[in-house]
Amino acid sequence: MTRSTSRGAQLATDTVEDLTRGDGPILKVEELFLYFRASYGVVQAVADASFELGRGRTVALLGESGCGKTSLARAILRLLPRNVETYRGRVFLDGRDIMKFSDERFRREVRWREISMVSQAAMNALNPVLKVGFQVAEPLLLNHKTGKQEAYDRARDVFRVVGVPQDFMNRYAFELSGGMRQRVIIAMALITSPSLVILDEPTSALDVLTQAGIMNALKKIKHELGQSFMLITHDIATSSELADEVVCMYAGQIVEHSKAERFYREPLHPYAEKLMASVPTLREDKRLDFIPGQPPSLFDPPAGCRFAERCHKRFERCAEDPPLFVHGDETVRCWLYEKG
Repeated sequence: MTRSTSRGAQLATDTVEDLTRGDGPILKVEELFLYFRASYGVVQAVADASFELGRGRTVALLGESGCGKTSLARAILRLLPRNVETYRGRVFLDGRDIMKFSDERFRREVRWREISMVSQAAMNALNPVLKVGFQVAEPLLLNHKTGKQEAYDRARDVFRVVGVPQDFMNRYAFELSGGMRQRVIIAMALITSPSLVILDEPTSALDVLTQAGIMNALKKIKHELGQSFMLITHDIATSSELADEVVCMYAGQIVEHSKAERFYREPLHPYAEKLMASVPTLREDKRLDFIPGQPPSLFDPPAGCRFAERCHKRFERCAEDPPLFVHGDETVRCWLYEKG
């Protein structure tokens, strides 16, 4: 993609310049809590979450269903239901504490401008009676006050980047395959050149070949546009293709934050160790393992380490709630690493 041969190159140039402004991490989360009120009590969906993400990098959020991955993403983007009991902490985007923004300022300046999201089952989010080209251009027309021709030109550029043919601009969602609809949804997330795109299970409803095509498109976007991603997934193999860092969650807490090459080879936390031991590999003959028991209820999490009852390395200290310990370049919530 060169400036002389593709308007997509101009999109890439503009986006890289936009994403590389400033120093430090593009996203920094500190002591974030999110609890919900329910008929049976209070659900501790996210408890004391802290991590940061560098510019142009991808962090993968891994963990069992119900561990708080999507809740953490929605807390960052402030897509919250009405039954919120507790919502506090600090979220820095490009050095600004966006938790201090009013709801109106957050909607106007952050949501879908600086942070966008591809949610689960996003293929069903397209309006069946509107052409997909208009749906991708719509955020520019409504929020950026961009002219119609300029907005459509931008949409064509983004379609080219995500691998959607130009003539699909005039098609309806039901005329597209599942993979093409997913690419259109990703184009919608990229249209405003956000600093961060949150991908919540972007390939979960697709067949294996289509998944590979979507992941290749995301890798291309990451390397050519310098885009920062937060990837939420259960598929560890898929996450390894895109991730630079891994945040592993268990029962609403971040239990490990490691560089990807370290995590996939030698995870630190006993839960992460068991999680990786359950994944088959092609190039290594290993005995698969499993995690005994069930995750604890987030209505009434156990005292001390939340993984202790299922842990094969449990000892007396686990009766106390461990903080996040620094271990080299990684952080891990386990008493085994108390002395670094």
